[in-house]
Amino acid sequence: MRCRALAGWQAKAALAVAVASLGVPATASARTWFVSASAGAGGNGSLSAPFASLAAVEAVSGPNDRIVVLAAPAGVPPLDGGIALKPGQELIGDGPPVGTSATSAVAPRLTNTNPSRLDGDAVRLASHTTVRNLEISGSARGAIYGNDVGTVRILNNDVSGQNTSCTVGLQIPPFSIPLLSGGSLPAPGLPNGWAGIMVDTTGGESSVKIVGNRVHNATCGDGIDLRVFGTGSVRALIADNDVFDLQQGASLRSVLGIGLQTNDHGQLDALVDRNHESGLGNPGVGKADDEGLFVIPIGPSSIRARISRNVYTGTPGRGGISENGLEFVSFGDGAHGVVHLVDSTFSGSTGDVIEEISIGKNSDLRMTLDRVVATGSTGPGDTRVLPANNGDCLIVGSSQPGSILKLTVRHSLLTNCANNGLTLASITGDNSQSTKELSAYVSDSVISGNHGGNVAIYNYNGLESLKLGMERVDLSNSHGAGTAPANFTAQDRGTTSRAIIDLGGGPLESLGGACLGGGPLAVDLVGYDAYAQHAWWGQPGGPSPERVHTVDGTLDASQPLAAPPSMCADKDG
Repeated sequence: MRCRALAGWQAKAALAVAVASLGVPATASARTWFVSASAGAGGNGSLSAPFASLAAVEAVSGPNDRIVVLAAPAGVPPLDGGIALKPGQELIGDGPPVGTSATSAVAPRLTNTNPSRLDGDAVRLASHTTVRNLEISGSARGAIYGNDVGTVRILNNDVSGQNTSCTVGLQIPPFSIPLLSGGSLPAPGLPNGWAGIMVDTTGGESSVKIVGNRVHNATCGDGIDLRVFGTGSVRALIADNDVFDLQQGASLRSVLGIGLQTNDHGQLDALVDRNHESGLGNPGVGKADDEGLFVIPIGPSSIRARISRNVYTGTPGRGGISENGLEFVSFGDGAHGVVHLVDSTFSGSTGDVIEEISIGKNSDLRMTLDRVVATGSTGPGDTRVLPANNGDCLIVGSSQPGSILKLTVRHSLLTNCANNGLTLASITGDNSQSTKELSAYVSDSVISGNHGGNVAIYNYNGLESLKLGMERVDLSNSHGAGTAPANFTAQDRGTTSRAIIDLGGGPLESLGGACLGGGPLAVDLVGYDAYAQHAWWGQPGGPSPERVHTVDGTLDASQPLAAPPSMCADKDG
């Protein structure tokens, strides 16, 4: 009897040690269940006799229970059929971190190949649930999905091959593309494939944490998407995720690495930190409209996003003309959005590398770049047809009336892009419909060596207020191709009610320090006046006459610098 009791105690101790090694506390308040793809029939859910199916463990588990998916050899088919979690549950894979060489032989694997079971989702979230360290591949729809789930955590999972059914998920509303020649080109809505990891909220408050996941190698699905509808309010952390090798399905029109969308009166406050997006788009002839990061408030909803330490890398030949590293764009009426981009690098887009665009009326969009690199767009350059997607490093523009767009750039690098380094544009259809405000402040940055101009301002119709302040900015050595022939171009082709362009010594109290040497032309002004005092023109004494072009505008180039500032890329001009 004593031996039997000792053996029972040893078994319980071994179970406690095993559970503790999985990071699952053995507590009396919640039961722990085990399930394994390599288990035999008749298991009871214990560690020694795990269930052999997700359906079995779903049937017996209760709220707040822990479900542990045991690792199985690579040759064993994954647990299929999906699982619907109950409130408070944790779904955890055992063994080493998934997505590493240590899990190539054995891993906790599951899927759902049945589109009629949980709509094809492999894991259906509930309120206050956690999903961690699972390898989920080949799901008919999403790998992990929840709707109105309150607080959820999705941690350190490996997701691949999602949405084999090519079900539509996030949708971009219909819009019109203004043409520089006048008129517009209607564009239908752009459907995206259901994301590998997606959380929807339609009401109440939610807290979503999506950290440390890999989402990759899918032919018809986005990576990570959050959508807010109705009166939902969401706080989100999206961090340390690697999203790569996603294609746009043949029946779809867009593919996103990470998508943030608000609708109706929804609100989203997101911290997006240390994520990587790469290899998006379609190889071969069918180029994709792919975005590394997509931030889309649809009026009157609002988004606030701080994006830090992000790395986006475009893949040559896979994206179409509208491929962007970061697209921040509004739709509808009265959308609000704030994006603060910090310590990040975006390179290799076919279209514009970074966009802040109002396609909705009465939008209020504000974006800040601190220590950001945007470089190496590979598109055709200035199309002379479209106001955007010409391969700018950064474009801020409005195509609808009543909108306010503000930009701040500090300690950043915009270089070697197929068109302009920075473009500010307003094209609202006619002079009776005006953008309300277009403003930017740029300091301590390099916007140099781009294949169009380095900075270009265009107003094609109505603009109520234009404000640009720049100080200590290297604007040298543009290639001067396309419609922006100069290092700095500002052209009013419509009507601007109030305009201040201050590169030094003007009403915005810029201290100057602009570098304008090199390139075929220093400054081109049409219909605008500009201040550029205390600037370096590639030579002492100010610009030579042939390097400044003005029509119905004036340039104040007084008090030129006698020597180049240390930041100038080409001190000799």
